[in-house]
Amino acid sequence: MKNTPLATLGNVEVSRFETATGPRLRLRNAGAIPMEAYLDPLELEGLTRVRYKPIRLLPGGPSDREDRRIRLALHSSGASSAGASGTSIQPLQNEFAMVGVAVAAGNGEPGLLIRDMNAGQSVLLSPGELEALLRARHMDFAPLIDTSDLVAIPEPDLDEE
Repeated sequence: MKNTPLATLGNVEVSRFETATGPRLRLRNAGAIPMEAYLDPLELEGLTRVRYKPIRLLPGGPSDREDRRIRLALHSSGASSAGASGTSIQPLQNEFAMVGVAVAAGNGEPGLLIRDMNAGQSVLLSPGELEALLRARHMDFAPLIDTSDLVAIPEPDLDEE
């Protein structure tokens, strides 16, 4: 198993952790009370919806300020696939989800940018929000992973044509 450090944001060390079943994003608190969390690509994809489908650990509702920070972070990570701090976008993928993560600084404030590569949704998490995720349980992500309430374009029924 391989651990590749990406950055330290506040008190949280962020790294890419390779397991036998695929990559995970590892969050580790280097503070007095050591805590760590391993998030798989599906949970990370769900986090891109957290501003619209809040969970108890993280606030909901996108702010204009955050939208500007995400646009700035995405622009600086643009075609070169490098984040604003020079950290490249790290793809994490399994059979259910594909995301890219990068350390980004929108308006000078560092954060972890998570982008759903299929839907194009992004979220920029602050160091405080990353600390909150250390207290999350996998079941806390269930509302974010459940996409049954998302609007889908119905496909035509071939038998009715």
